[in-house]
Amino acid sequence: MGANELRPHSHKVLARRKLFVPKNIDVLLVGQEVVGDDRTAVEVVVSANEELVKLPQEVASLQNFSPTTDVVNDNFYVNDAGERLAELYEMLNILGSDGAEAQASKILAGLGFTKDMQGRPSRSFSGGWRMRISLARALFVQPTLLLLDEPTNHVDLRDVLWSEEYLSRWKKTLIVVSHDRDFLNAVCNWIIHLHDMKLHLNPGNFDAYEVRYRQQRREMNKHYEVFVKQMKAANRSGNQVQQQAVKERAKLAAAKEASKKRAKGKVDEDETLQEAPTKWRDYTVEFRFPHPTELTPPLLQLIEVSFSYPNRPDFKLSNVDVGIDMGTRVAIVGPNGAGKSTLLNLWVGDWVPTEGEIRRSQKLRIGRYSQHFVDLLTMDETPVQYLLRLYPDQEGVSRQEAVRAKLGKFGLPSHDHLTPIAKLSGGQKARVVFTSISMSKLHILLLDEPTKHLDMQSIDALADA
Repeated sequence: MGANELRPHSHKVLARRKLFVPKNIDVLLVGQEVVGDDRTAVEVVVSANEELVKLPQEVASLQNFSPTTDVVNDNFYVNDAGERLAELYEMLNILGSDGAEAQASKILAGLGFTKDMQGRPSRSFSGGWRMRISLARALFVQPTLLLLDEPTNHVDLRDVLWSEEYLSRWKKTLIVVSHDRDFLNAVCNWIIHLHDMKLHLNPGNFDAYEVRYRQQRREMNKHYEVFVKQMKAANRSGNQVQQQAVKERAKLAAAKEASKKRAKGKVDEDETLQEAPTKWRDYTVEFRFPHPTELTPPLLQLIEVSFSYPNRPDFKLSNVDVGIDMGTRVAIVGPNGAGKSTLLNLWVGDWVPTEGEIRRSQKLRIGRYSQHFVDLLTMDETPVQYLLRLYPDQEGVSRQEAVRAKLGKFGLPSHDHLTPIAKLSGGQKARVVFTSISMSKLHILLLDEPTKHLDMQSIDALADA
């Protein structure tokens, strides 16, 4: 785990074997983005086992083999074809090909797929359902090394709990990139923290790691404060011998600490020894949304609202009555497909109710952070250009510096302020959108899955804001 900006795509490097991985270790990556196609959900899951795809194809090829019509290479005769077919049937039997679809169906059912859904083309599913198919592929193959990139994105609470229960019993190696505390606590027994460009290995779940992290930060800052205090006293005295003595004591203490860590195997032999204590450098981010002008309640009111899609007879929102005032905090919960995003679309005005009435205050300003926030961004612009175009009336000596200060508050590194948005990561793009929202002085802020692309520090900052 680590900040979004600092975290390398190590899972992708491992999956593509850019780092050394023994040949006998099979690796499967479940990424955040899943592409659909014309294959059914069951077919996509079964295809995760490449042997179950390749072997039947070879069987079909040999069954159609005819020495009178086919070119025979390398002395491959009919008897050889028969022997090879026998080998292939034996291999398929060992792989359990007859029960493969049944096993795939069972896993998909555990992730909420009905029999009808399992037979639908994967391209017909939303991003959330495609993510479940990708997770089902991993559970079907059960690779030696399973890599999960933000596995709780796009799935509802029911499926998160199901995944936690299943993965907590996983008998093989599992590496997870996640910012979901509860998921990490339930699934992981080691935490690798990327800090100061180094990987720090911590036994236990996330809660145990966090206790040690705070203790280590406290101790390091205490040593630093003592060193600074002693150096200031030595500098005031002008005694160079005393100044050197303070440095030597600090160096000796660092050497002793490093020696203890080496004895426990926690420090590399070639790691550079620090000359003096340093202050713990934390990654910090602060979200801040300005207070808008007060409006008379209710700001937004839905009165007996119903809504249905023209081509979706299986879906309907009925008789929704809800009012929102200044300071209201509302959580919308429910399984995927229940209509949570549809309700937000009605509130913001993207959809018109089939029945009922929506009343909005005349001066009401509504902002929305959507799951598909990328659609709001202009990819060829830099974050600064994008925000200056939307909000040209910035106060201060430099309009550009004012915008950059706001981007920095939301955790976007300065070197990315002038980088085309197309080249930013999902988390960095999310920060641009949140910065834009903060500059809008909104009365109502609608957040649709706001934590998906944020690291833990940013999630905490968003909750505080």
